[in-house]
Amino acid sequence: MKLDSLKDAWQHYAAQAAAVHRVTEDQISGLLKTRTENAVTKLKRNIYFELGMLLFTVLYFGVNVVMVQDDPAFKILCMVIVVICLPFLGYFWGRLQYLRRLNVTTENLRGTLSNLTEMLTGLTKLYFWSNVLFAPIGLAAGQLIYLKLGEGINISHLPWEQLSLRLLIGFVIGGVFGYFFLRWYIRQMFGNHLTNLKGALHELESLEMAA
Repeated sequence: MKLDSLKDAWQHYAAQAAAVHRVTEDQISGLLKTRTENAVTKLKRNIYFELGMLLFTVLYFGVNVVMVQDDPAFKILCMVIVVICLPFLGYFWGRLQYLRRLNVTTENLRGTLSNLTEMLTGLTKLYFWSNVLFAPIGLAAGQLIYLKLGEGINISHLPWEQLSLRLLIGFVIGGVFGYFFLRWYIRQMFGNHLTNLKGALHELESLEMAA
């Protein structure tokens, strides 16, 4: 076989092999849909966890509001916790309903990814900054809850000097610890999914531009 014929035969074979192994736009879109669906499934699981924790907190402290009669300060503290948790409970319930209605396989993938990215960005910002605000309150309140439930102390009878010192320490430690813990926690629960969704959206946009 002459050199030119061998060269032509090799080029023809290489073209056929490339055509067989070429990933089509439909295949790429299918892979992106699968990635998006997996992210949505994990997001729903994480939101269920958040809802479970919030529901337990609301029910537990709601019961204490009704049952505890001899400690007005603890009663008011339980009411504050319930009031703080209820809006979060409603917010996460709404996000869960949105995800449950979402059908990634039938809806417009670009629009779905854009909406999911926007929703999750808003969720992480709201969740982080609101909890940064409430973390000092939570740790300060946690000390009083421990005194009441762990040691059986009537916190309404605590001297103001002792009470104010505990609250101050809780605010300072809660503010510092809460900030760094929440950054880690939100990244684990939602941040990684947001990164994956942004990556999938970028790949889809690149695919559309190349088409």
